[in-house]
Amino acid sequence: MTEKVDRSSACSEFDHPPWCDSRYCGTPTPTPCHLSAPYRVSGDRAGGIVITAQLSSLIDEEPTQAPVSIECVIRDPTTGRAGRYLLDREVTLRLHALLGDLSPTVG
Repeated sequence: MTEKVDRSSACSEFDHPPWCDSRYCGTPTPTPCHLSAPYRVSGDRAGGIVITAQLSSLIDEEPTQAPVSIECVIRDPTTGRAGRYLLDREVTLRLHALLGDLSPTVG
């Protein structure tokens, strides 16, 4: 299941990229970033991992020039452990291709 996660408004005193969601913007992760609304993917099996992803770029750079990454958090709900990863465009494209290749064999 994929769901959009909602949160109340945060900051709006500077220019934002068009994808930025002011309800999440400015959140330190670990530094203040422009952030899009997050999306969460979870499996149907009990104890399956939960993946949260959103667009991210640093606030202190011009919105039109700042590199944009996909911030991906993968959490194991059983242990509570999570990994946070920033995926740039090249890694995102390679991961998309890899998942496309592997997906037909997953049952």
